[in-house]
Amino acid sequence: MDSEFPSPIHLVAGHLALVTAVIHVSLGLYNWFRWARAGFLLPRDLRWPLFAVSGIAIVAGMVLAAQGWPRRPLYLGGIGLMVVYVLGYFGWHLSGHRPLFFLGQGSTHDVAVVPFVVEHLFAGPLEFLAIVSEVGLAIVLTYLLFAESE
Repeated sequence: MDSEFPSPIHLVAGHLALVTAVIHVSLGLYNWFRWARAGFLLPRDLRWPLFAVSGIAIVAGMVLAAQGWPRRPLYLGGIGLMVVYVLGYFGWHLSGHRPLFFLGQGSTHDVAVVPFVVEHLFAGPLEFLAIVSEVGLAIVLTYLLFAESE
């Protein structure tokens, strides 16, 4: 990044990235430690270590961007991760809450898509904040990807 102050859109991206990272690192570590206290070094539900590691990756991307690394790969990585978060959230619920995503024991149920999405989007304040920050960050990073490639 140049030595000048970041643009407002870069600040929005940074704030959305920070919110997303804090949610994923805190949830990931909290639940991973819960599994560890129960005697499982590697939990049966792999979401928690993946949450923690991916949240740390977001922070690493922010540090690299602040140090002037090429932005295009950082934007593409961020967009990809946000898509994985959103699709993973809804996919995990659609798969019947299987511990290894689409593998293992899970519950099955018929799903009407719109009510399902609305119900899970508003499942709680943390879920809502996570989805909004992830989708918002994907949109802002996509804008920056195209705006800065001109």
